[in-house]
Amino acid sequence: MSKNKLNLQEISSTMMQLFVQDVLAKNNISKENRKSLTDEQKEQIKKVVEDLQAQVDEYVKGTKKTVDEENEVKETTKNTTLRDMLKNRKNDK
Repeated sequence: MSKNKLNLQEISSTMMQLFVQDVLAKNNISKENRKSLTDEQKEQIKKVVEDLQAQVDEYVKGTKKTVDEENEVKETTKNTTLRDMLKNRKNDK
């Protein structure tokens, strides 16, 4: 699991680098003519990145739970006959 998470983080990092490079190239920004960021701006960017990372992690956890729940429902319906389902319903009441 942690191997998949590391792989996902690597892919995300690579995609972000490519995206930033593309935006900088489209706007003709190079190392020579770029402005340096203040410490406050750097902190704000770090906070935004951390917030986005937390949101992505939460989303991934949510989709994983949903997929796991769907798999459980499919397994129970496959292994249960109609007779068993009716018996279970009757016992639940």
